[in-house]
Amino acid sequence: MSGVGRDAFSLSVTEERAAMLARSFARDGRLRIGDILAPDDANALYRYLSDDGEWWRTLNMGEKSWDLGPESLAALTAEKERALTAAIHAQATGGFQYVYDRIRVSDDPDERRARDWPVDRFVEAMNRPETLALLRLVTGSDAISHVDGQATRYLPGQFLTAHDDAVAGKNRVAAYVLNLTPKWRSEWGGILQFHGADGDIECGFSPGYNVLNLFRVPQMHSVSFVAPFAAEPRLAITGWLRHD
Repeated sequence: MSGVGRDAFSLSVTEERAAMLARSFARDGRLRIGDILAPDDANALYRYLSDDGEWWRTLNMGEKSWDLGPESLAALTAEKERALTAAIHAQATGGFQYVYDRIRVSDDPDERRARDWPVDRFVEAMNRPETLALLRLVTGSDAISHVDGQATRYLPGQFLTAHDDAVAGKNRVAAYVLNLTPKWRSEWGGILQFHGADGDIECGFSPGYNVLNLFRVPQMHSVSFVAPFAAEPRLAITGWLRHD
């Protein structure tokens, strides 16, 4: 997990570019920012997520969520895995459902600093005063006080159905997705889709390397099914800009 310094992960956005992004965000409620990190920093995060990350499978069954660690996943028999997949698909047919892999990051800064994994350092960087000031400028929200996060990995067959991120007590202003898959084909799925009031897809963001997606909350969106023939996992760090 070396190669990621404590001072890494500064967002590469000039004042002029930030003003332009703020106008776009005010108009559309969503935007993409390319080349957001220095190349060495993006590459270090990619190597960590690809080679060193400790991934857990997260999924929901109704209102309850479940996290399965590496040992639990390894213990799944083929029969049990088929039954679990069938249950996930049955619920996804008419309700909210997700299944993907993640590395949790604590909301507690002391816990992040104590563990000190690269993903912890990224979330710490998102909470630097200068980064928060930039995010307030781009979103137009002076109320933003902190940023949370987690690493996510979508493998073939994984997805996240439509939802708007509005959770009582979370105080979410906007969501972000830092994409970290070097090469991705749109036909592999994994598209961040934004839904209109009529259910149509208004806009879709394909994963792009070192690209930050930012969008206002609440806003209906989903991550489309990753195809069985996808050659790479869809890697990202995601989270929310929040107020106290």
